Amino acid sequence: FYQILLLWSYANGYISQTNFSLNPFWFVALFFLIIFFESIHFYFVHRLFHFKFFYKFFHHIHHRNISPGPWSGISMHPIEHLFYFSSVLIHFIIPSHPIHIIFHFIILTIGAVIGHCGFDGFLIKKKNKIALGHFHHQLHHRYFECNYGTIETPLDVWFKSFHDGTSDVTKSMRNKRRKIHNI
Repeated sequence: FYQILLLWSYANGYISQTNFSLNPFWFVALFFLIIFFESIHFYFVHRLFHFKFFYKFFHHIHHRNISPGPWSGISMHPIEHLFYFSSVLIHFIIPSHPIHIIFHFIILTIGAVIGHCGFDGFLIKKKNKIALGHFHHQLHHRYFECNYGTIETPLDVWFKSFHDGTSDVTKSMRNKRRKIHNI
């Protein structure tokens, strides 16, 4: 839906256009800004979907599998899809090129798949050379009330929802849950 809307809007002049020859710095920088913006957007949309109403009616579908695989990354309620992919609407505000819009969709789709693969990266000679997975998002699917964001931004640390996988943090989270639920 969004991809058709955005590319049609671009083709019909409803999106401010840019290209490499107009502003090479902005053209290249926008690829990095999209990743950064998407990380921020994802954190807040994901956090929203953990509020009781949104979780009960929409997000619980995504969390049915506590040990997710690649397909669960984009397995969600249609309403959640509208929110998740809504970050691309930023292209109505900032000057973009179709390649930026397509890149944004690739980041959203491939990022969700990779973020649910259950591995942390591509190893070469037992060293983590390329960070490809999101182990900390695997922890989110296990403990639910942590790691709402991605590794590109420190929002989970700032909002005290970060879980690093250690037993100390697990104990702390369980104590927090007991206090909240009066267990």
